[in-house]
Amino acid sequence: MDLKPTKGLNVRVHARREAVFGDEMVSVRSVSIPGASEVGVLTGITLAGFCEVEMPSLDAKKHWYPIDELLGLNGESIIEEEIPIEVEEDDEPEED
Repeated sequence: MDLKPTKGLNVRVHARREAVFGDEMVSVRSVSIPGASEVGVLTGITLAGFCEVEMPSLDAKKHWYPIDELLGLNGESIIEEEIPIEVEEDDEPEED
């Protein structure tokens, strides 16, 4: 069974990586999460394969973990929904 990353969904975090957002950059670093702190709550926000997870038992802060390294409490896979964006094509180039 697959789950969508919806707000309030409890997940088990088995992440080895975490995205860290700075003022002008994003970096990915290695992390190690203790077994007792692995349960988090999704905020429902996803970006480029990462999902924001609130970790109350770790440090009560929000972290960005890869979606493929999250599982539902019963072992379900978390699947990011892909939404296609339609782009209108202009035949004429824009002039200044």
